[in-house]
Amino acid sequence: MTYDDYIRGDEAILGVAPTGYRYSTDVNESLPVAPDEVAEQVYESASFGATLAHLHGRDADGEPAPSRLSAFGSAVRDLCQDDVLVEYAVEPRCSPGDFLAILDEGPAPDLASVRVGPAQYGYREASDTSRRDVDRFVEELVTRGIKPNLLVTSGRDLQEVYRLREQSVLEDPPVLTLLFGAADGTVATPTNVLSLLDAVPDEAACFVRATGPNQYPLTAVAFFLGAHPVVGMEDNLFVGPETPVERNAQLVRQAAERTRYSLREVASPTVTRRLLGLPSVETEDNDIEV
Repeated sequence: MTYDDYIRGDEAILGVAPTGYRYSTDVNESLPVAPDEVAEQVYESASFGATLAHLHGRDADGEPAPSRLSAFGSAVRDLCQDDVLVEYAVEPRCSPGDFLAILDEGPAPDLASVRVGPAQYGYREASDTSRRDVDRFVEELVTRGIKPNLLVTSGRDLQEVYRLREQSVLEDPPVLTLLFGAADGTVATPTNVLSLLDAVPDEAACFVRATGPNQYPLTAVAFFLGAHPVVGMEDNLFVGPETPVERNAQLVRQAAERTRYSLREVASPTVTRRLLGLPSVETEDNDIEV
């Protein structure tokens, strides 16, 4: 992933992160927290070109629940079929071992998010996942045919990406996500986006996420540098200072419009699989109208 990718007009993957573990409906009552709600909003986002859904699980009360990931993944798959790739993610409290147990329940996602660095959450708690834990988790994902998506929140995390590549644990192309503005991560500024993107391996498929009002400008900067934007209500609940987001598709449409006036096209599901190094699938004609 380099600026040359943009200049060549290489396709951009649009991702949607419809719901996460940090926010609740107390902040925005439109936040989808049930499997069918999330699936419907992913389907709407796919109509604007989103081909990747980054999913978290929630329980019936809307609270974070990694064990519910299979319900969310099944709902998205049933509605969107092979038009949308599925990625599972869990909160820092969920250990790699527990995450693997969830993955083994099925249906298996196309990708799984891997936090390569420590995470601070709350005021007194921090994840204690070791480097050895990360290595084993990545190896187990590869064995299961699930593509690791390495979550990078700092320059230190990028060092871990290079280390994993040197150990031949990762299959090419490596897939990673740069996250800006999280409480325990890199400050969300254009300069930091430029700095981290410049350090990303050229061969990598790189997604970029940013929190709150940083989402639109920083994913735009990243887009014009060859990266792939991931937007959605997991990271951003407002389209204006006092205007809540009503549907995830609003944010995806903004990202899609960016491609309409640039040199890049929105990647189809088939192209998305190729760019991420995933096997192609035999599908009927795409029935999601774009």
